[in-house]
Amino acid sequence: MKTTAYFESVVRPKRPEIEIAWIEQVLANPIKTVTQIDRRMCHWANIPEADGRVLRVVTLEDGETIHNAFFDRNFFKKQQRGEQP
Repeated sequence: MKTTAYFESVVRPKRPEIEIAWIEQVLANPIKTVTQIDRRMCHWANIPEADGRVLRVVTLEDGETIHNAFFDRNFFKKQQRGEQP
């Protein structure tokens, strides 16, 4: 798994509860993928082991290099209300 320096120096220490296996799961089976204006890609998926919360993984434009990962409360709330996130 390729990662950015930002991911290693900021994200991993700040969010140690996010498991690498979960990040790989999101990239392998996203429920939604969007390309941002800056060409980074956002991938979302529910993580059953984290009470079904939605993990958002941001990659560089190659779709493989991990730049950020966090639980997306807004996506999860919309999903719970039956809205299209």
